[in-house]
Amino acid sequence: MSAGVPVLPGRDLPPQPFGEGWPVYWRQDAACRDGDPDAFFPPDGRNTKARAAAETRARKICSDCPVQRACLATAIFRQEEHGVWGGLTSDQRSALVPRGRLSADDALAAADRLLLSIAVAS
Repeated sequence: MSAGVPVLPGRDLPPQPFGEGWPVYWRQDAACRDGDPDAFFPPDGRNTKARAAAETRARKICSDCPVQRACLATAIFRQEEHGVWGGLTSDQRSALVPRGRLSADDALAAADRLLLSIAVAS
């Protein structure tokens, strides 16, 4: 984790989060694990209003998720172009995160900054 970046309580990750098994370990605790994938990955054919409603449902689930930080950091690190991850849509992530490949530490720092800004705005 980058120095000086605040960590939200209860959202800690192992020291080597992007190593072997990273994509798997946190998913077992995800609030969305048994949910409707269409809320998190709305089909492209949906109209704007239906898509926005699905994304709102997904973000609500993410807001109470114990692994929100890990989820968002994964999306940032992998440069996920689709879906709601960690409470942010792909458009939000691409607008708020610098382009290009980030290191694991930079992805975690970006996730922390985004989650902190969401918490402050609430």
